[in-house]
Amino acid sequence: MAEEMLTLDDLARLKKQREEEKSRLPYQAYLDNLKTLIGEKNPKIYPTINAPKPNSNKQFVCIKEPVEFISLFSSCNGQDECKALFQQLLDSRDTRVIDQVINVSDDNNGIWFNTTNNGINLRPGLEDEEWSSPTTITLGDDAVHSLVAGRTGSGKSVFLNSIIFSLLAEYSPWELDLYLADFKKVEFSRYLSKCNVPHIKAVAATSEIRYVLSLLNYLARCMVARQNFFALIGQQKLSEVREKYQIVLPRVLLIVDEFQQLFLEATGKEEMQITDLLTSITKLGRATGFHLMFASQEMSGTMSQSAFANFKARFALACDSEVSSRVLGNPGAAKLDKKGMVLANIGAGKEDTNQLFKVPFVSEEYFYTYLQDITDCGEKAKYDSVHKFYQEDSIKSMEELDDVLAAIKDVRTDYLAKNSGLFDIVTLGEAVVFNYKKYDYETVFIERGVRKNIGIFSPVVDDTVYVCKLLAENFKTSPKADTYKHHIIVRNDLFMKKMDLAEELNVPNSRVYNSIGFLDEIVGLFRRRSREASLINSYQQYASLKEFAYDAFCLRAEHLITDLSDEEKEVLQELSEYYTNKSIEDIPAVQETILDDFDFEKSYFRIINMLYEKEVNGKSMVDLFDASIFWVIGAEMVGKFPKEMETVLTDAMNYNMLFVLVASNNDFNDFYMCNKACDYLFVTGNNESYYNKLKLPFTKKSENSISVDFAISSSATQRSFKKFKFDLNEVVVPEIDFDSILS
Repeated sequence: MAEEMLTLDDLARLKKQREEEKSRLPYQAYLDNLKTLIGEKNPKIYPTINAPKPNSNKQFVCIKEPVEFISLFSSCNGQDECKALFQQLLDSRDTRVIDQVINVSDDNNGIWFNTTNNGINLRPGLEDEEWSSPTTITLGDDAVHSLVAGRTGSGKSVFLNSIIFSLLAEYSPWELDLYLADFKKVEFSRYLSKCNVPHIKAVAATSEIRYVLSLLNYLARCMVARQNFFALIGQQKLSEVREKYQIVLPRVLLIVDEFQQLFLEATGKEEMQITDLLTSITKLGRATGFHLMFASQEMSGTMSQSAFANFKARFALACDSEVSSRVLGNPGAAKLDKKGMVLANIGAGKEDTNQLFKVPFVSEEYFYTYLQDITDCGEKAKYDSVHKFYQEDSIKSMEELDDVLAAIKDVRTDYLAKNSGLFDIVTLGEAVVFNYKKYDYETVFIERGVRKNIGIFSPVVDDTVYVCKLLAENFKTSPKADTYKHHIIVRNDLFMKKMDLAEELNVPNSRVYNSIGFLDEIVGLFRRRSREASLINSYQQYASLKEFAYDAFCLRAEHLITDLSDEEKEVLQELSEYYTNKSIEDIPAVQETILDDFDFEKSYFRIINMLYEKEVNGKSMVDLFDASIFWVIGAEMVGKFPKEMETVLTDAMNYNMLFVLVASNNDFNDFYMCNKACDYLFVTGNNESYYNKLKLPFTKKSENSISVDFAISSSATQRSFKKFKFDLNEVVVPEIDFDSILS
């Protein structure tokens, strides 16, 4: 094979590529140089270093976020009592306040040499490309928050990685909490994908606005709790609290890449919430140790000018003149012509106050090696931390749900045994909001009461199938599974082709119905149960058990026979005589006597036995009835529901009847009735009209979003969770292959 010849253009590109590689500043070389300068106490660097101070026992006493323990001070009267209580909690190493205690180590490979007591050093790189000048830009009392701008290909991601790597090297994980949000869903996701980097508390690799919004909300709550706690113990800011009590409470830095998307993708309501939260954090962050670093290609359409002004530390990589002027206060970044360079400006805005840095480059090979080294150091120090890694597109298998349901079986059993007002407890999936717990599965406690049915409304049939699969898995593993009697009304054949719900629930064909006539039977069942309950509740109005027994026999016979003859009534009267001068406790013995004397259908004793269960065994009225779950698949195809169906749906749960109404269209005759009767609502998709009609908050999502929105109407709560992986049956549309026939 002839050797491929390179053109002059190819050679020029190769030369340029080699020059770029040669001009790069490897991060490892940068860090080694930094550690050397610190070891030599270089005067250019050493003033920015403040060695961490352990307590007299050579320990770092790390306390939890005050949001977790501030309630302990609710009964204190005045600052003196609060101070005394806090000192007592510290002295006793109370685990409600103390997170962990770290013993000092002298073997940290030259890292973790600084404290965040007075601020956070951001290290952009080598100032003016001088090895002796790895100068810092400090986030502290003066410049509290930071902005980063740079056009596509300018090296913004390289810059952010370098900043993060320097933070991981300079500060121990008990000195600094890092939260990372990445709307590109790629760059920051690497930080927890292979290693549990101890400093990094959360990575949100998502375009899901609600998750980032909830993360901001959590940080704002922590910040306000710190402020209130500091006031209780008579201190004003973080450094004072740490120094007075010889404890460690870390500074917090939230870094958001492509933060402009936060505003572009938000609904009007969400944008207002974001603005309020950012205003709160930017104003209160100084005293409490909360800092923000927002990066984007441009800044238009984001924060207000007043909020923008709080971001005093500014960085700009190569970008156009307008963006540079907005960020730095001057067009300097538009003149950057070398890759790997960044300009910094701390508030003055004039071009002659810009600082030029060469940014260290983190190679792909070095990236994970470095993170593993930092993780190993954290483990060596026995530092323990929760890491929340939210990847929008990652999805767990349905087997994981089975494992979770198995793990909580005893807890679920205990809850249901102690709470007769609960029908069941359903585990949904991973939350699409941030919380600081290790496991964040959403659950719903299905209560008994008025209109306590489940509605599944989505324009996406596959999603309605998924939610039914989810509910089926929960019902099959329920401690009460053996008592459930499922009935399925099928009006949407496509649904059943994608998943045979009857097979999933092991429902016999005799309880699968295609005709809406079964709805009339449901109405009849509801009537019977309501009459039985009414009769049992009126027992105290009867002069004797004998009289009650007669009415109980007659009511039951009406169901079995419909029209009672006089002769049949006489038989029932004769049977009721057996209860003369008997009490409720005698009911089982009387029944045995009757069955010895007569060849009699046991079901006639149903109501009087229900009375015995209620009065003697203490069963609740609702538990006297069989638990019946009615699945209406394709509610939009039912047409007009029976007239009494609204009453049935309203009070069904009071008689142990749960309805699961499934519809893939919100434009049908009785949609309002069905929606109103469902306290528990599941909805998916990106069709805002569905959410508006269901009166649920809408958020923009990708077309293939794996999140499901869930709401409880009675408590005005709305949550979202991620699906588990579940493969539907493939539905193949038949077609004639004309090419093979006619050719």
